[in-house]
Amino acid sequence: MKVKLIKYFAVLLWLSCFKISVAAELKMELQPEGLYINNVNVAVLQKIYEDFGYADFVTKDKMIPAIFLESLPTDFNMIEDKNVRNRLFITIMAPLVLKVNEEIILERGRIFEIRKEFDEKGKISAEQEKELEELATKYDIFTRMKGKERKDILLRDLEIRVDQLAPSLLIAAAAAESNWGTADEVKQGNSLYKLKDWFTDKGIKPKGEDDDSYRIREYPNLLAAIRDYALKLNSDVNFQHMWVARRQLRDHNQILKGRTTVNGMVLGSPLENYAGLLNYILTFYDLINIDMANLKSVSFEENK
Repeated sequence: MKVKLIKYFAVLLWLSCFKISVAAELKMELQPEGLYINNVNVAVLQKIYEDFGYADFVTKDKMIPAIFLESLPTDFNMIEDKNVRNRLFITIMAPLVLKVNEEIILERGRIFEIRKEFDEKGKISAEQEKELEELATKYDIFTRMKGKERKDILLRDLEIRVDQLAPSLLIAAAAAESNWGTADEVKQGNSLYKLKDWFTDKGIKPKGEDDDSYRIREYPNLLAAIRDYALKLNSDVNFQHMWVARRQLRDHNQILKGRTTVNGMVLGSPLENYAGLLNYILTFYDLINIDMANLKSVSFEENK
């Protein structure tokens, strides 16, 4: 707790150096993986971005600062210029989706560690087997096989499903589903993708609908929403076409791009011509820049 307070007051002191007016509710914490921000307004956020060299998601060095917003700015919906608002939405989302991709790659690496152990020794440890079963449940993989055949099947299916997703695709889907972050569900519960849970009273009740059989999932932060959507894309068999396209790109050492995998999103939403809508967003905002980007660490010392 003491460390967190020291970090918090250090951030406030850093902001004061730039004469930034900070609301009492603003929360910032520098963690090893990046800077987390909550309860920020647009003006303060834009100044923070500027001072970290991140005025826009199109960066010259293809490196995006690891600045993670817990929720959209408090006055985000008050931005009148739609183009300005949309570009800020992308700027906010870019480091978040890159972080989720990094987490997926770490998980994928763990799967291949287990695979190596299994191929070399014909068996895995009890701890590895427990981890394997947990991952199979997480990614909705089922088989009635037992023993070595079961492990081989689970590993094979996990190698196909647990892989990075095109950052641009995750951003475009969030834009389409949330009306560029302005939907009520985003403000109420960070629900960027409006994923549904059926026959429950937990979650956000949809407005203007007579159907009371479902609720829209709510999340503690934007990262949780993106993680959940990424899990859906990597576990739902409706996205097998995307997995195939992704594997083909990986086999040819090509960069995973949203335009290459967008046709696998045909069944991704009830929105009309969903794949076409995503393709338009990808093209109009040239989101390939984010597909080729990586996260870079942030430091207050470098920005004094």
